[in-house]
Amino acid sequence: MYVCICNAVSEKDVHSCVAAGACSTRQVKQACGWKPGCGSCTARLAEVIGRAQAPDSAGVAEAPAA
Repeated sequence: MYVCICNAVSEKDVHSCVAAGACSTRQVKQACGWKPGCGSCTARLAEVIGRAQAPDSAGVAEAPAA
């Protein structure tokens, strides 16, 4: 799924940037060659970065222990 349609950046692209060491929206944007646009994707980008940084990078929450 695309995170930014204006720059054709996918979730896979973001995950690759995080795996390579990017840890902020600014760093991911720089790594992907992101050009300024409408900016509506920044919140979505932050969400995807958070999921990529989580121990369970699939974005699926673990069930609480019983």
